[in-house]
Amino acid sequence: MKKIFISFMAAALVLSGCNEALDRHPLNGPASGTFPSSEEEALAGVLAAYKGWANLTIQNCQWPQRTEDAATDIAVGRNGNNNFLLQVKNTLTPETALIPKIYKQIYKTAGRVHLVLDNLGNLEGKVAPEQIAVFRAELLTIRGFYYDMACQFYGDIPFIDHSLSLDDCAYARTPRKEVTEHILFTDLTDETLDALPVQWAASYGTTRIGRVAAYGIKARIALNWGYYEEAARCARKALDLGEGIYGLEPLNLTYYATHVDGEPDPTPIFGLKGQNSKEWLWALQFNRLINENYDQTIYYFGPRTCNGCSWFGPSQAMMDTFQCIDGLSITESPLYDWKNPWNNRDPRLDLWTVRPESRIMGIQFSSDVRNAKVKNYNTNTEIENLEAVGNKSEYGANGTKGPGGYFWRKYLDIDLMEVMNSKQSDCNAGVIRFAELYLIEAEAEIELNRDLGRAAADINKIRARAGMPAVAIGNQAAMRKALRYERKVELAMEGFRWFDLRRWTDSKGVLLAEKALNGKIYAPPFSNNKAATLEDPYAFVPNGKPIIDDDWIVTYDEGSTWDGKAFNLRVYDNMTWAPREVLWPFPKDELDTNAALDPLTDQNPGW
Repeated sequence: MKKIFISFMAAALVLSGCNEALDRHPLNGPASGTFPSSEEEALAGVLAAYKGWANLTIQNCQWPQRTEDAATDIAVGRNGNNNFLLQVKNTLTPETALIPKIYKQIYKTAGRVHLVLDNLGNLEGKVAPEQIAVFRAELLTIRGFYYDMACQFYGDIPFIDHSLSLDDCAYARTPRKEVTEHILFTDLTDETLDALPVQWAASYGTTRIGRVAAYGIKARIALNWGYYEEAARCARKALDLGEGIYGLEPLNLTYYATHVDGEPDPTPIFGLKGQNSKEWLWALQFNRLINENYDQTIYYFGPRTCNGCSWFGPSQAMMDTFQCIDGLSITESPLYDWKNPWNNRDPRLDLWTVRPESRIMGIQFSSDVRNAKVKNYNTNTEIENLEAVGNKSEYGANGTKGPGGYFWRKYLDIDLMEVMNSKQSDCNAGVIRFAELYLIEAEAEIELNRDLGRAAADINKIRARAGMPAVAIGNQAAMRKALRYERKVELAMEGFRWFDLRRWTDSKGVLLAEKALNGKIYAPPFSNNKAATLEDPYAFVPNGKPIIDDDWIVTYDEGSTWDGKAFNLRVYDNMTWAPREVLWPFPKDELDTNAALDPLTDQNPGW
């Protein structure tokens, strides 16, 4: 896809604020009372608003699309990653760097939106009304996306709908319900969204939000807050509009049993090739030719054998989530063999993750300390196995400070090998894809207990693409179970899990976060003593038998193993959940500097 160069205007539109978060008009530059005075200036301002979120990274990776899942049950981050460990351990504070960073970026980006939105009237008589309506729809959708994110993390927020000044910068917190209903039913009306083109021309590709993406974003917001009728309606409208234009990208489902056989390829969706995929509706754009306009995911997700730093990986619970190819869990399926745990599994296990003795970016992955060397198929040579032995191996997949024994294959592309160590990847970061629309509609119909046949059909489109058997139409509880598996697996490490766990409850009304984010995080067994494992061919094969409930929460009883021997999973870390974590603390900076807020009474409960 063509990379979009943001003009000088984008840099000029980074606003200063009357406090550290709520933005006002700049005092000079192109952002004056006459801006925008032309279609070209308006477009520059709109593109600057899009760029706001692309500039936000946590651990130098796109957030939350690629990192927030590391604070949940499905993933782990290398020890020392304070932002995520603080979330996992319930030790965030209102002053933790993550808290104000996200808040400020949301309002800084909103300031960019308002700079253009406030003055679209300047274009009347100069620009076609249809084009002005397009700009308005884009800006309101961008703002809705950000403010929904703010409500997800902070609850009630100051609802700012215009540019601020030094004399207009103190705003109280607006109830979350009012904010989200304003987004859904005042800002993002059909009349507004229908001004957008269904799909942008190839010159913009996924840079700009088209009508399908806008209805998809609205459907996502509606689903987040339980407006199921609206979620189902908007998801269906997006699916109908997108038919024949967007769709599910075919996947290569070949099973490669060992590294000798080859490696799976998710790059038609999640790599450079995926930038031209018909599946992505909107993506954050990067271009290495622009100073510091790159993403570092490739480095932080990549293994040390490829010059990455082995930072993020799936948990053992995530690996044990993937069903067998008969559609049953590994605790139910007769196809599961704990001694050969990767055979007969949902193909997305290998497509989305990297497990021992597979191949990644052309290089054998082994966490076994007995393998001092691994095969580099790119050069047909053997290289040092930095994941298990050698310098800094403690930070590798088999090390005490490593990411937990596995890697994510999503986002790793051999065509980016050359930029691994420099960290300068310009692979775009997807925000919303067509597959999510099916899952939004399915969940909304299930929660309405309405058209369960349509919900099953939506889920089965995703499963058929993955080569998995169809789910039968069942009652609401059965369909909810099917949907929750599909979201956990299909959207893994795309930034949804933390949000899903905070909005879902089990059959008894218990919040899933309380169940999934409490207790031990397990990783596969490891030993740094070669002699101790020489006589045991299954020394590195996990023998812990998981307990998988109807919501696909995976836990373990350390007295229960597949082989009756001692439980060999290692404890990677411990998670602690408290009710206050339904919301993050409100940023201390904002409480201290916003005159309309009281630092004592306006803090979120428990913080």
